[in-house]
This record gives sequence, structure tokens and C-alpha cells, in this order.
Amino acid sequence: MKLKSLLESLDFQRVTGTLDKEAKALVYHSDKAVKNSVFFAIEGQLKDGRDYIGEAVSKGADTVVIQKDAEIENTIKPEVTVIKVEDVRKALAHMSARFYDNPSEKMLVIGVTGTKGKTSTVFMIRQILEDAGIKTGIIGTVFVGYEGNLQNASATTPQSYEIQKAMKEMYDEGCKAVVMEVSSQGLMQSRAEDINFDIGIFTNITPDHIGAGEHENFEEYLFWKSTLFKKCHRAIINIDDPHWKDVIKGADLEQTVFFGKSEEADFRYRDVKLWSEKGLLGIEYLLESKSPCGDGSTRKILLDIPGRFNVQNSLAAIAVTKSLGIPWSVIEESLKKVRIPGRVERIPTSGDFTVLVDYAHNGISLKSLMESLREYEPERIILVFGCGGNRDRNRRFEMGKAAMETADFIIVTSDNPRRENPLSIIDDITGVMKFQEKAILAIPDRRKAIERAVKEARCKDIVVIAGKGHETYQIIGDDIRHFDDKEVILSLGE
Repeated sequence: MKLKSLLESLDFQRVTGTLDKEAKALVYHSDKAVKNSVFFAIEGQLKDGRDYIGEAVSKGADTVVIQKDAEIENTIKPEVTVIKVEDVRKALAHMSARFYDNPSEKMLVIGVTGTKGKTSTVFMIRQILEDAGIKTGIIGTVFVGYEGNLQNASATTPQSYEIQKAMKEMYDEGCKAVVMEVSSQGLMQSRAEDINFDIGIFTNITPDHIGAGEHENFEEYLFWKSTLFKKCHRAIINIDDPHWKDVIKGADLEQTVFFGKSEEADFRYRDVKLWSEKGLLGIEYLLESKSPCGDGSTRKILLDIPGRFNVQNSLAAIAVTKSLGIPWSVIEESLKKVRIPGRVERIPTSGDFTVLVDYAHNGISLKSLMESLREYEPERIILVFGCGGNRDRNRRFEMGKAAMETADFIIVTSDNPRRENPLSIIDDITGVMKFQEKAILAIPDRRKAIERAVKEARCKDIVVIAGKGHETYQIIGDDIRHFDDKEVILSLGE
């Protein structure tokens, strides 16, 4: 595609070179630069793309996009086109959309944002749409792709170029819809720019991702969450969350549908019941729907996954799919069989107890998970968890306190220690537990910790392996090593 075509409708300044040239690739990592590529010099948290312009050009990049206030080396070749823009990330999003012929305009695109429940809600929506005969792509924390071609994800919301590329592949393979997780970081870093969102979903918001390298405070976090709804035509909103009005304030929406426990909700739940049988845990509730989105009926919804919080997640999925006209029969059957990788995911064992793998990796999510499981009245809850290295230390204290308040038997282990000493991280966690009368073990080897927990389990216990969920790796130092909690659990029965 011609460079000048990619730049249409973009406010830019041409510093050197011509616009009448072919742009054969868009790159933002210098090591991926090829002949006739466009290099976007993004200023990141750890590295500044401007420091790698020379390397990108040496590998064939003949166009460079930089911030307006950036200086360009006078040693750069005269045939290299230099473009200055107000925001390089937004320019990457804009040009990526045009490079891939705006695929989001050709499919139904559903974006899900919120502190908790994004992944579960996305999987539930995708399951229902697929069962309704609508081939649906997914972009989120666990996978990017479509049925038959699901790749492990590297971020909740990938870089804009990867999103546009993935959507183009989905469209070419016959997908009619895409459902994606939209993180506050993704919104703040313009990864979700130039995407035509038909529907935005708000699950909930609580303080999270606040600290160095993330959001300055809760107000900033809330603001970036809210920007999704300025990109949407319609919204599906959790009316029970006290911040819902702030989330859609200023959004020009064609339709807003509410779900929750409130009598004002278009899709309302009541009479929640938990059930357990031979290691299986589930939930059921009554759903009341109002017209025009619903039909005024009251229906029983069954979920073969545990956790009261999944009532809200399923309600969000129901609200969006019913508003799209999906039959109740499809919705009800889909929710009975849906499975969410690494989210209260039950791993089968030979024992008369339950083993769950979950992604809970902060104090709020861990406490919510554990309190929800306590409602099933297990004999004991055995918890295995750790905390990531080179992250906010407060998270360790919060998770340690949450564990002490909710678990019966605790094994503190290693998570992704990165460049920190795993023992130091464990010491931080256990430091808040010293004066508590609980069974606490510190087993740095995560495999041995999981093995001990499962070996310890007895009839009607619930074993929770928390923190990594769907992840299939451990980051130790700068190495990424294969490690899958589920594989370890399944291997114990061999």
C-alpha cells in the first residue's frame, strides 16, 4: 500500500523524503524491520524506540514515524521519509487499520472492560455466538484467534497492529464477530484506537493497576475504562456498580442495556443457589428479562462452573447475546457447558475433592474467589499461591492478608519471580502471617507446592492453585520456562 494512503486523515508533518512509496510492512520493534517497512519509534516504559531508529533503517525501514517534539539524527539517509505526529501510538493504530483495510468495520465487534470478569465474560459470549452459528474470533488474556487457530496471548489487549492483523485474518477465515478484552492499559496506550466497536460491556471496577508504570490513581484508572464507551454504538452496563454513571458519562450511545440485581436492570438475577456433587461445583439462578431486549420471561440459568461472581459474568453475556436476538435455548445450553481456561477451572482428579486453577493474582480478586468458594461449605480450603517479582510489593501484603482471612491450609510458593529472589518475595508474603494460628508452609518450588497441596487434600476439600491460571510459563530471571499448573495436577494421577 502507498504510504500516502496510510496517512490519509492523519494529522502529520513530513520532515524529509517522499510519501509516494510503497509501505510493505509496519513495525515497532527494530529487529522486525525489513525492506520498505515503516518504523514507529514508540517511547516505552523500558526502552525508547527513538534509540533504535538507526538499527531499523539499517535493516531496510525507509520510513520513520516519530513524536512531533522528537529530534532526528542528522546522520539518517536522505531517502528515508521522516514523519512527525502528535502521538506515535495513535498513528500506529490509524495506519494499521488502513493497512489491513479496516477489518473491524466488516464484523460485529464486542469489547469487554472492567476490573474483574473480562476473560470469563468474553468466553461466555463467544460460546453462545459460536453455538448460534456465528463464527467468532477472540482477543484477550488467554487466546487470540478463532476455532482451529487459537494462539496463546501475550497481553490482555495486544498492540494495535497485532489487533488489526488478527481481525483481518479472522475476517478472511469467515468470522462474523469478534469479542475482545479491553484493558485500561490498552486504552491508555491507544491500542484500541481505530476499532469500530459495535458494543461495549462494563463488568465492574475496583482499585487495581495503580502504581509505578500503571495508573497514577483510581480516578485515572476509571477515566481510561470509560473511554471505551466513547468508541461504541451500544453499551451493556452493570447497574449494580456504583461507578456506572461515570463510566458512560459523555458517551454518545444509541442504546444502553443494564444487567444486575437492581430492579432497574433489563436483565435481573435473583434466587442464586450453589450446588456441589462429587467434586463438581456449580451455580443456578433465576433470570428476569424486560422488553425490548428480553421478552419479560423468568428463566432458570444453570452454570457448571463455581463462584457467585459468575452470575454477573453470565448475565453480561446474556444481555449482549439476547440483545443480538440469539434464542434462549441456545443461550441456556451454551452456559451449561462453557469452560474458561484458568478461571475457577476444575481439573479432574481421582480423589473425592475439588482442585481448581485460577488467575487471581491480587488481594481483591483472591479474597473474592475464596469467599465465593467458602459458600460451598467445604471441609477445608487449601490454597497455593505466590506473587510476581519486580511488581508492587503491596500486592504481596494484600494477598497474604487475603489468604489468612479465607484459607485453612496455605502453601506460599513461587509465581513469576523475574529478577527478584523468590525467597524474598515469599518472606514479604509470610511476613503478614507470623502471628496467625494457621497451617502455613513455604515451598519455593511451585511443582512441589502443588504436589503437596493435592496430596494433603481429603474428602470435600477444595484445593485452589492461584495466581497463574491459564499461563503455561514461569519467568525466572530473564528466562521464560514452560510451566503449567494444570499439567502438574494432571500428572499426579498418572
